[in-house]
Amino acid sequence: MEKETEGFSIAVEDVGPCKKRVAIEVPGEKIKGALEKRLQEVGSTANVPGFRKGRVPRSVLERHFGEQIEEEVKKSLIWDAYQEAVNRNQLEPLGSPELGEIKFDPKDSLKFTVTLEVKPAFEAKDYKGMKLQRRSTAVTKEETESAMKNLSLSKVHLVTEETSEVQGGDQVICDYKVLVDSKVVHQDDEVVVWVSGGMLADIPAPELLVALKGAKPGEKREAKANLGAKFRLPEYRNKEASLEIIVREIKRPKAPEINDELAKQFGAPSLDELRKNVQKRLEIDKKRWVEEDLRAQVYQKLVNMAGFELPKDLVEEQTGERLYRYKMEMLQRGIPMEELEKEAEKLKNTSHEMVVRDLKLSLVMDNIADKEKIYVTEQEVEKRIQEMALVYQTTTIKMRRELDKYGSLSSLRYQMKESKVMDLILKEAEIEDEKAEEKQEVENRESVKEKQKG
Repeated sequence: MEKETEGFSIAVEDVGPCKKRVAIEVPGEKIKGALEKRLQEVGSTANVPGFRKGRVPRSVLERHFGEQIEEEVKKSLIWDAYQEAVNRNQLEPLGSPELGEIKFDPKDSLKFTVTLEVKPAFEAKDYKGMKLQRRSTAVTKEETESAMKNLSLSKVHLVTEETSEVQGGDQVICDYKVLVDSKVVHQDDEVVVWVSGGMLADIPAPELLVALKGAKPGEKREAKANLGAKFRLPEYRNKEASLEIIVREIKRPKAPEINDELAKQFGAPSLDELRKNVQKRLEIDKKRWVEEDLRAQVYQKLVNMAGFELPKDLVEEQTGERLYRYKMEMLQRGIPMEELEKEAEKLKNTSHEMVVRDLKLSLVMDNIADKEKIYVTEQEVEKRIQEMALVYQTTTIKMRRELDKYGSLSSLRYQMKESKVMDLILKEAEIEDEKAEEKQEVENRESVKEKQKG
């Protein structure tokens, strides 16, 4: 498809999914006019020795500034022609355009190509009247008791077991020796070890639980181990070794009973009051979760609705960026690089899936916003910044400056627009409430369980 627009010859062709190649030609007449205009602009301000400003002869200007002017005009015409091609053909570029070969003859023409990826052409449908299911917000007795148990576990303390045997999950105080070829190369006393942790001090000991299980205080056990790359004596690193371990003391984690004493530890006057507080907290959390679940259902339906192909180069570029962020986050958490490399393909696939999902969601949400004429005003943005400033206990000016500094203002505007789109979809949706189990039925089941235990 070729068009003559504003002195430019523009031809657009499809070269892949959501990918266009635009061939542009600028005729010599337009180049001549642009060069003349720029030459006059330079001539009015140029300082050339021996001539007054604005009185420099044309031949002198061309000799001193000719190459510079041609380069400036070439760049300006390329940009103007590209913008004209985008506007006239109603293209919506994604990512950065790729400039092809440029042929520039100031007396003849300027020819160049631009390859760019564009938004896929589609129209969002069926986003009104979505069938959604609102989960029950009722808090069951079982959920409350589970939360109470978790509170008890948060107050776990270690109790010395003088007559017991070592079990998984115990902490032991022990003395140990490290032997390589029957020679003691290291030993230590009163070392604290978690039996299920698989480490004896800085020595990887995967057989530790098997070796110590059932041992009593004063008893000696043996285990095999590889000393690994971090052993304190370099000459013995990665050597096979024998471990002689003497258990001195056994300590077992114990959770406090769920009673009034536990309630007081959490600032409640009684167990009943604590249980009521826990139930209220669960109700708040569950209502929030239910609203998040509704949004998750909408997102999934919107992704399923997006039956279009995405620009390949943009997906690959953003996948690479997301993969890099994943790796940096994991390295900061202390995960070794060699482990990351083992998981590289899995991480890449996960990154790719997330990028495709996020891009499709973004495009569908934008399409709905355009159709419904949903937008965010500067006044609304300013109000949100004020709210954020209150949360962070700073001024609105400083908050805006921080957002602007990290390029977050555009993200904030998009989130606000997306929120408006989501509100519209939920308002128009057909939401069916999930039937909650009758409270009496749940309590009856719990009662049967208690009798069975008895």
